[in-house]
Amino acid sequence: MSSRDVLFPVLALNEKVRNHVLNLLGKNGYPSVGTDNLDDLVASIKGKKYALIFVDSEAILAYGTWIVPQVRTACRECRLILLCSQMHRNFVQRVMELGAYGCIIEPYAEWELLTMVRPIIADLQLEKKLRALRTKRLDKTSANDNP
Repeated sequence: MSSRDVLFPVLALNEKVRNHVLNLLGKNGYPSVGTDNLDDLVASIKGKKYALIFVDSEAILAYGTWIVPQVRTACRECRLILLCSQMHRNFVQRVMELGAYGCIIEPYAEWELLTMVRPIIADLQLEKKLRALRTKRLDKTSANDNP
């Protein structure tokens, strides 16, 4: 699996934040799509296996912290990263408790974003390999059981 197999949606109500993160992701070869609407985000991730979702603190203000479980329901194995402004640092603990994978505090430096993204991609690659091995073993066991 490569980063092309992973969806990188960015739900950011702050247009500058959305454009900045989309530019950083694009510059580093991560296919991304930006939105300012929760319904569009949920529709884009529903049924996906691999997505790394970025949500800004303005979206948390607008939609509430319940956005995290809603996103996790739409895409169980997706990872959510909070893009938190300095002014809204009080969201970090609650969002993390609800199941966010991590948080990046503004100014959203490229190195910080990549430090978060690269290990997640590596984890997803490992998970995919492990699933393939389990499936292969189950298939082999089933074939041995049926003469």
